[in-house]
Amino acid sequence: MEIHVEKSKISADLRTSRGNFDQIPFDLIPEVFKGLPVKALARFLCVSKECESIIRNRDFMKSYLVKSSSSRPRSLVFTLKDTKLRTWKHFFFSVSQPQNRGASSSSSFVATYHMNCHSQPYTTYSASVHGLICHGHPSKLMVYNPSTRGSITLPRIDSERVDMHHFLGYDPVSGDYKVLCFTPDDAFAFGQSFRVLTLGKENSWRIVQDYPLHFLDHPYSPDICIDGVLYYGVCLDNEETHAVMCFDVRSEKFDLIKLPDITSRISCLRLTSYEGTLAVLFTGDSRGRFNLWVLKDAVKHEWSKNEYVLPPSDGETYDHFRPFCVANGGEVVLAPLFVFCKEPYSVIYYNIKKNAVRRVYIEGIFTELKEPLWDKDSYHCTFSVFPAQIDNLMFL
Repeated sequence: MEIHVEKSKISADLRTSRGNFDQIPFDLIPEVFKGLPVKALARFLCVSKECESIIRNRDFMKSYLVKSSSSRPRSLVFTLKDTKLRTWKHFFFSVSQPQNRGASSSSSFVATYHMNCHSQPYTTYSASVHGLICHGHPSKLMVYNPSTRGSITLPRIDSERVDMHHFLGYDPVSGDYKVLCFTPDDAFAFGQSFRVLTLGKENSWRIVQDYPLHFLDHPYSPDICIDGVLYYGVCLDNEETHAVMCFDVRSEKFDLIKLPDITSRISCLRLTSYEGTLAVLFTGDSRGRFNLWVLKDAVKHEWSKNEYVLPPSDGETYDHFRPFCVANGGEVVLAPLFVFCKEPYSVIYYNIKKNAVRRVYIEGIFTELKEPLWDKDSYHCTFSVFPAQIDNLMFL
C-alpha cells in the first residue's frame, strides 16, 4: 500500500528531536524514507542507530533503487575528453534529464560537475549503471556514486598491461554490482584473462575460467547493462567481424550475439536500450542521419533496421552532432562531437515517433572548471552520454 506523507512535515519532525522521532511508528519510517532524496537520508544517518540501520539495510537500498527507477526523474551523465592533454583527462558532468515537451521546443539546464580522471587511450566508456560509475586508470579503478559523491578504490589487479578494460554490471534480482575486468596478455589480445569482483562482498578479484575467445576494438568498446545482462562490443577472428558479448551478471556466463552486416569499425557503433531491448546506434558519416538496429531474437541473431533523418528546425544543421543513446522516453540523444569553450554546449533530443527535434542547452560546464584543469584554448570532444542515472543510496 502506497503511503502519502507530506515530506517537509516529516523531515521537520525527524529533525526536531529524538523524542518526536520515537513517536512515528517504526514500520512507517522505511516508507517515509523511500520518498526522501539521498541528501536527506545521508543526514538522517546521524540521527540515531535505528535510522542508520534502516538506511544501510540491503533490502531497503534495493527497494529504494526500484522506486528511483520508476518514479524519480533521471539525469543525463556525460563525459568530455580533453584532446590536448596527453593524459587523456575525462571530465564527468550530470544534468537533469528534461521531460518531453513536444516538437520545436528548447530549454536550458545547469550541469553539475563531479570529477575528472586520467585515463589511458585504451579505455572503456565509464557507463552509468543503475546509479554508479566505474572509472579510472587500470591500476586504480574506482567506483563513484554521483548521488552521494562517495567513491571507493577497487583492489589493484596484478598486470603490467595498460590497455585494461573494465565493465560495471548490476543484477536486479540479488541487488549485486559486479565489475568485470578484461586484460589482454599480448599485443593482439588473443591471450586474455577475465576477472570479476562483487562490490561490498569481495576484497579480491576472481578469475573467470570459461569464456569465448574475443577481443576489443581499440580504443573504444561501448557497453551497457540491461536487466542484469552486460553487453559490450567486440571483434572476433578479424577486425571485420563485429559482435556483442553478453555477460550474465548473476550467473557470470558469457554468450555472443552477432551484429548485423555493418561495414564500419566498432567505434562508430553505440550500444543503447530501446524500449527495454538492446539496440545499436550506427552513426556513419552522414550528417543528421543514423541507423537504429533493434535486437529481435538473440538466439537467431536477428535485428531490425530503422533509418532516420533529422528534420530541419529553424535552419538548424547537425554536422557536428552524433547520436549517443536513447533516453527513457524513446528519444535519441545527440551531442556535439567537438566542444569549444567559447560556444554554448547543447544536446539534441530526437523523438523518433513524432519525427521532432528539440534542443537543450546545458549551462555551467565552462564556468565550473578553472585552468589548469580546463584548458580554455583547446577543444574537447563528447566522449560518452548515458541517460539513465538514478538516485542511488549506496554509501561507498
